[in-house]
Amino acid sequence: VGINSKFIRSTKVVLAEPGLSVAKVSILIGGPDWPTSVLCGIMGLNLIPILVGTIPVVFLIAPTILTGSFSYMAKMKNDDESPKFAWAKTVDTIFFAFTAIVQFGSMITAVFYLEKTTVDYATQLESMPFDEEVREAEEAAEDRRKAYTEVTQWCIVPIWAKCVLYLSLSTMIISCYMVQIMSEKCFANYELTSTIEKNLEGDWTKLVLPLGRVALLLFVESMIFLTIFIKWATRKANKLLTGNAISPEVQNEEKGHALSNYETFQSPKSSELSGDEEVVQISLS
Repeated sequence: VGINSKFIRSTKVVLAEPGLSVAKVSILIGGPDWPTSVLCGIMGLNLIPILVGTIPVVFLIAPTILTGSFSYMAKMKNDDESPKFAWAKTVDTIFFAFTAIVQFGSMITAVFYLEKTTVDYATQLESMPFDEEVREAEEAAEDRRKAYTEVTQWCIVPIWAKCVLYLSLSTMIISCYMVQIMSEKCFANYELTSTIEKNLEGDWTKLVLPLGRVALLLFVESMIFLTIFIKWATRKANKLLTGNAISPEVQNEEKGHALSNYETFQSPKSSELSGDEEVVQISLS
């Protein structure tokens, strides 16, 4: 959860406060679910106050549920294919916008109080001890990231690895364009109110049409090619970390030396040429 990050350290300060302040409740319901919940467990906070502080999340859930309900009702039809609830589509649009505002507002409120805590409790945050085990793990992860970045510099990546990455990109682009542009030819028309028995003749595999299977196959191939490249790069990065491979920086230095030697080799010729030009100019004068 990034226990040593500025964001989580500020969250710890707010959650550690006794009672249920506006800032604490806003983080409980507007903060990211996984980090906030895990952080409460790591800090050993009392369960009951945390559950009570999470109750206002109902104001975030209710609009979402109503949006889904009205969306379902808008697709319901009578026997003559006329809309069963003609007003539902308009209400669905209204509640969809309201849901977006509520969700975005809760997130902004949580961020506001976290930023306020960062400023108001700057001294406390600076004196707060870091988790050394997590810090060591983060440093190791950073070393792996830097090594991965080094071995994947485009100028030193072998041709076969470049081809694999090109294939991954190409197949992914083709797959995405097929699904987006020719979606009706890739997938059967299946809505929220549809059923497998009625709309797919009892066979769920008919949801994907032949062209759609090609698109999915290209997607799988793209993932396979990308996995091959990542596995190769990870293996090279691990070798670099253990000192069993030449660092790309060293390779670049060698390239730099070769280039400087080439320039040194060419410089006498240019000086000779300039000398010849001077002789010609003197003779002409």
